[in-house]
Amino acid sequence: DPPRRLAFTWRNEFRPELKAEGFAFCSYELEPVDGAVKLTITHGVDRPNSQLIQAVSGGWPRILSNLKSLLETGAVVLPA
Repeated sequence: DPPRRLAFTWRNEFRPELKAEGFAFCSYELEPVDGAVKLTITHGVDRPNSQLIQAVSGGWPRILSNLKSLLETGAVVLPA
Protein backbone atom coordinates (compact mmCIF):
# COMPACT_ATOMS: atom_id res chain seq x y z
CA ASP A 1 0.00 0.00 0.00
CA PRO A 2 2.50 2.65 -1.12
CA PRO A 3 3.56 5.06 0.13
CA ARG A 4 2.49 4.16 3.68
CA ARG A 5 3.30 0.44 3.89
CA LEU A 6 6.30 -1.70 2.97
CA ALA A 7 6.06 -5.46 3.47
CA PHE A 8 8.47 -8.25 2.58
CA THR A 9 9.59 -11.76 3.47
CA TRP A 10 13.13 -12.87 4.15
CA ARG A 11 15.11 -15.81 5.52
CA ASN A 12 18.28 -15.88 7.60
CA GLU A 13 20.92 -17.48 5.37
CA PHE A 14 23.82 -17.30 7.83
CA ARG A 15 22.77 -19.50 10.77
CA PRO A 16 21.55 -22.98 9.75
CA GLU A 17 19.16 -23.31 12.70
CA LEU A 18 17.48 -20.01 11.78
CA LYS A 19 17.47 -20.78 8.06
CA ALA A 20 15.62 -24.01 8.86
CA GLU A 21 12.73 -21.98 10.29
CA GLY A 22 11.89 -20.71 6.82
CA PHE A 23 10.81 -17.24 5.81
CA ALA A 24 9.85 -14.45 8.18
CA PHE A 25 7.56 -11.56 7.30
CA CYS A 26 8.18 -7.95 8.15
CA SER A 27 6.14 -4.83 7.51
CA TYR A 28 6.66 -1.14 8.16
CA GLU A 29 3.55 1.01 8.29
CA LEU A 30 3.44 4.82 8.48
CA GLU A 31 0.35 6.57 9.81
CA PRO A 32 -0.20 10.30 10.36
CA VAL A 33 -1.28 10.99 13.95
CA ASP A 34 -1.85 14.48 15.38
CA GLY A 35 0.84 16.25 13.35
CA ALA A 36 3.34 13.42 13.76
CA VAL A 37 3.94 10.07 12.08
CA LYS A 38 3.44 6.75 13.81
CA LEU A 39 5.68 3.86 12.67
CA THR A 40 4.39 0.34 13.28
CA ILE A 41 6.71 -2.60 12.68
CA THR A 42 5.34 -6.12 12.49
CA HIS A 43 7.87 -8.93 12.37
CA GLY A 44 6.94 -12.58 12.62
CA VAL A 45 7.29 -16.13 11.45
CA ASP A 46 4.66 -18.86 11.22
CA ARG A 47 6.31 -21.02 13.85
CA PRO A 48 5.72 -21.16 17.61
CA ASN A 49 8.74 -20.41 19.83
CA SER A 50 10.76 -19.07 16.90
CA GLN A 51 14.50 -18.72 17.54
CA LEU A 52 14.63 -16.24 14.66
CA ILE A 53 12.14 -13.86 16.26
CA GLN A 54 13.96 -14.21 19.57
CA ALA A 55 17.26 -13.37 17.83
CA VAL A 56 16.04 -10.30 15.92
CA SER A 57 13.79 -8.87 18.65
CA GLY A 58 16.77 -7.59 20.62
CA GLY A 59 17.87 -5.46 17.68
CA TRP A 60 14.65 -3.53 17.12
CA PRO A 61 14.95 -1.22 20.16
CA ARG A 62 18.46 -0.18 19.09
CA ILE A 63 17.44 0.35 15.46
CA LEU A 64 14.37 2.39 16.38
CA SER A 65 16.25 4.46 18.96
CA ASN A 66 18.85 5.33 16.34
CA LEU A 67 16.19 6.11 13.74
CA LYS A 68 14.46 8.50 16.16
CA SER A 69 17.76 10.21 17.00
CA LEU A 70 18.75 10.46 13.35
CA LEU A 71 15.43 12.02 12.36
CA GLU A 72 15.43 14.48 15.27
CA THR A 73 19.11 15.45 15.44
CA GLY A 74 20.83 14.18 12.30
CA ALA A 75 23.06 11.83 14.32
CA VAL A 76 22.77 8.32 15.73
CA VAL A 77 23.27 7.62 19.42
CA LEU A 78 24.27 3.96 19.31
CA PRO A 79 26.83 3.16 16.60
CA ALA A 80 26.38 -0.09 14.66
